[in-house]
Amino acid sequence: MFVSHTSELNSYPAERTYVRAATDAVRRADHHAVFMDDFPAVSARPALYCQEQVRSCQVYLAIIGFRYGSLVQEDPTGAEVPPWPDPPDPDPDPRPVSPGPPLPLPLPLPPQAEPARKPAPARKPAVPPISARVSYTELEYLTAVELDLPRLVFLLDEDTPIPRRLTDVDLTDVDAFRRRLSSTDLVVRTFRSADDLEAQITRALAGLAWFGKGEPAPLPDLLGDDPLPPGPATSARADIAERGRDTAGASSAVGASSAVGASAAAGVDGTAGINDAIDAGSVVGAGPPDGSGHGRRTRWRRRRSVLAAVIAAALVAGTAGAVLGAGIWRPATAQTCRAPTPLTRLVEAETWAGQQDGQCTGFSDGAYTFGTASPELVALLQTIGRQNAAAAGHSGLYTVVVAAPLTAMSAPSGSAEDSPTTSGQGGLNELRGAQLAQAAVNAAADAPGARSSIHIRLLVANVGWHSNGAETLARHIDTAARADPGLAGVLGLFQSTDSARRAVALLSGTTKVPIVSSTASDDVFTQPVGKPGQQHRPYDWYFRVGPTNRREAAVIAGAIPKIMAEQNRGGDPVRPLVVGGGGIGRDAQGNADYYSDNLARDVVSELRRLPHVTAPIVVSVPDPAQAASAAPGDGGPTVVGVLGHALSAQCAGRPAPNLLVYTGRTTNVNQLLVALAGSACGRSDPRMPIIAGDDAMELETDPGEIASGVLGGHALYFADFGLAQPGDLPASYLEQAREDRTVPDAWAAQLRGTPQRLISGHTIVAFDAMSVLARAISSAGLNTSQSSHQLRSDIQVRLSTICGDRALAGANGWISFDRYGDSPNAPVVLRLFHPAEGTVTTVDTGVPAMLRRPTSDTPNCTVL
Repeated sequence: MFVSHTSELNSYPAERTYVRAATDAVRRADHHAVFMDDFPAVSARPALYCQEQVRSCQVYLAIIGFRYGSLVQEDPTGAEVPPWPDPPDPDPDPRPVSPGPPLPLPLPLPPQAEPARKPAPARKPAVPPISARVSYTELEYLTAVELDLPRLVFLLDEDTPIPRRLTDVDLTDVDAFRRRLSSTDLVVRTFRSADDLEAQITRALAGLAWFGKGEPAPLPDLLGDDPLPPGPATSARADIAERGRDTAGASSAVGASSAVGASAAAGVDGTAGINDAIDAGSVVGAGPPDGSGHGRRTRWRRRRSVLAAVIAAALVAGTAGAVLGAGIWRPATAQTCRAPTPLTRLVEAETWAGQQDGQCTGFSDGAYTFGTASPELVALLQTIGRQNAAAAGHSGLYTVVVAAPLTAMSAPSGSAEDSPTTSGQGGLNELRGAQLAQAAVNAAADAPGARSSIHIRLLVANVGWHSNGAETLARHIDTAARADPGLAGVLGLFQSTDSARRAVALLSGTTKVPIVSSTASDDVFTQPVGKPGQQHRPYDWYFRVGPTNRREAAVIAGAIPKIMAEQNRGGDPVRPLVVGGGGIGRDAQGNADYYSDNLARDVVSELRRLPHVTAPIVVSVPDPAQAASAAPGDGGPTVVGVLGHALSAQCAGRPAPNLLVYTGRTTNVNQLLVALAGSACGRSDPRMPIIAGDDAMELETDPGEIASGVLGGHALYFADFGLAQPGDLPASYLEQAREDRTVPDAWAAQLRGTPQRLISGHTIVAFDAMSVLARAISSAGLNTSQSSHQLRSDIQVRLSTICGDRALAGANGWISFDRYGDSPNAPVVLRLFHPAEGTVTTVDTGVPAMLRRPTSDTPNCTVL
């Protein structure tokens, strides 16, 4: 993707430039960005080389500010450059471009297989000829027009404050260029901030029907006219159906660089284009019987404007009121929850799709988007689909199921007072970590001299809001594992709910498939059970990379003296207020969430160990049903009212608390802040510092979880499991990891090449969970002649022996498991959230000590 811009946009704003925001969006969609800034010194004429770089790309993206840019000093063709006056304005009083809500751009025509492209249609407004005196920026645009590339254009809004030094002294040329862009048949959008630009580009890319160099895949007949005649494409699709949803012949031909994707709203559930984009030679690239593809291109062009309107409406409906990055809810029907043909060869059980509380759940190898309109989730599934298709032709292919909550029923807890996001950021971060690790593992296997030849296919399993569908999915994983001997493990199941507990119990006790969880901090998952001297593991096949609530609570308590001193409260005794989730995690199905209450108990226990700390005040957030039934005198019928009343009652008649520890879910933190501000606790200390649990890691990639202005004067700290921020990993650990060589360079490169903004602690922990599972699969020396039980048993044994001096160096520190499946040295750090910038900084909590190489005398390394 060619990204065109003038130089000032690569240095402004200082905290995050517009070009960096565009790069983040492009990489998020798994595209490669090409910039003129990156061009090496070449002997060719600069203009000619510039055009060659545009021709090497498949999409043109322009970010236009208030500089026209350096003028081209030579004609690319070698002719003398004549002066060229600005043409008459086609509209002397053009309608100003309104920023409006960000909408996806119209579906551009994907590039055709033939190298030559026809010139721009005559109906387009006049533009200067390439031989005229134009800037390099406009030359890039004209070259894209000549090639008929898909063009995405974003103009910096005219009302955006920007230093005068970053604009042209004479704005005549740049204003004329901006008018020419605005008067084309493109939909041009304006932006006012880096975050706004990233969001709009992300949505535009999600609406880009892009299938590599082949023809556009068949789309549903939304207009009801001109159905596609049966040709090679439809015949191939029929053949696939007759072979029982087997697409292996197509998927094996897709290379690592093949593009497989579709708009979130291309079909009823957003997957209609993806499942047809299997192979450019057999399905996507096929045209009418004469092989020209002309008939389909004609129909595609005719439908572009209507399809764009349909997609725009679907995306706006799905994203209204939501913050970028959330898993978006929309009503599901039996039609929307029917999975399409997968991209790779799957057993029938691995194609299951169903409903859970009005959400689409089930499995997806990248072809199924679970009825969501979230651009970020759709783009991530497209990336996984491409990776799966590229790996499908290799021997030594193993399937790992990623079970994560990716959708929501509506606003969390059913209250309009909840967070502006819905659900899914934790699930998205889990899925992104798995995707990065999959790419690294498969790249390492393809590298010359690779020590491992295994390839991983990800099977995404949506367990729904609050993991309500975890137990249902576990039963289907059990069925799939019996049918697919290559199903080697499960990643995820990281929420501490009743449903997740039952899912782990089934998969560990009945299915006997290795489960590696990233966080799942509820103590019960790895807490020894049984009489003293006869203790045993609660779940023999379960392993956790992240720390327990007990360790998190100890780090929170240990950091309190430093935080109090930092907040100029070092001389006062600590008077803690602990607010737990209480009934927040209980929905209509009674799926209790033990995370919050468990962490609250552990925090209270650790606080009692500290000197100069008074007895904690403990308050629980009521669930909506409790609040609705509460009397007005008790603050009913709202959650905020009941919580505010409880806080006032606890704080009355005693010294006011000067520290709040919140152990609930981030999706409910806005309720807490509003209730606190109106209570006696908050009024007595409106700048009381707050320490939140690890669920607030979502703020690293979704700062909009906290509504604008609601934090007030409170400083918000939160616990984090992932060393994802710059400077977290000391040089001493990096040197040890390099010597250990258990982290292939390709794996580390995946993280280095990912924008920091896209990496949360959850992502990097999930990355390590996926990588350690892949290494166990590789070291097991698996082959298809073994029984499925033997394959998984080998993996489980190797995971069980990763402890002490057998620990593996990961991206997040040393990975090891004690005899109960817990990580004895998982790091925990505290961050400080800065709401105005949407950024975090790290509070020193002794991370280097956690990153010392484990030794053979590490406790509890004996396998039970």
